[in-house]
Amino acid sequence: MKRIILAVILTVFASALFGAKTSPVLTGHITTCSGLINNYPADTTNWFFRTQHQVVQYWAYLLFPAKHSSPGMKQRNHFFENPYAVYSGAGSQEVEDSNIFELRIISPTGKVIAEKVLNWDKNAAENKKVTVDSGEYLPYVVANYIGIKQMFPENGQGLLPDEIGLYHVDLYLNGRKIAMTFFEMKD
Repeated sequence: MKRIILAVILTVFASALFGAKTSPVLTGHITTCSGLINNYPADTTNWFFRTQHQVVQYWAYLLFPAKHSSPGMKQRNHFFENPYAVYSGAGSQEVEDSNIFELRIISPTGKVIAEKVLNWDKNAAENKKVTVDSGEYLPYVVANYIGIKQMFPENGQGLLPDEIGLYHVDLYLNGRKIAMTFFEMKD
């Protein structure tokens, strides 16, 4: 009886695991830096000194599929494919035409230092296609910065990063967390 119950539990968890949605968005590069040159990071650094740096710049390069995925198809990560996921569409890759990015910078004690919302319509980027592994993608850069000594409310900054320690930056796409990175504030 215990084996039957264990088999049922494993089947339920396996269905949930293999039927989960996979993100069709590729993350090209995510970093923090001290500034941009020609819309590209001037450097990459994960620690910032109050006396040396003026801003913490966040930069993420993302690639979106140029075409919608077929319903019911998902990126194959396992030898066994759950039939429920394939035929029900539970594993389909939904790619929105209009996307909402939320970028949150969080202090070591959990305070939200900055929160910025960006909108992007992928149809506006149809002429900027790049090819990766025989697939066509549309690039999009999410960039924002906060001041270390000066506030930038136009960038969603509500607090100065006055705590010493490890901060984290969360990036959400249409309400789902897709990336996280860290930086350290030092004196």
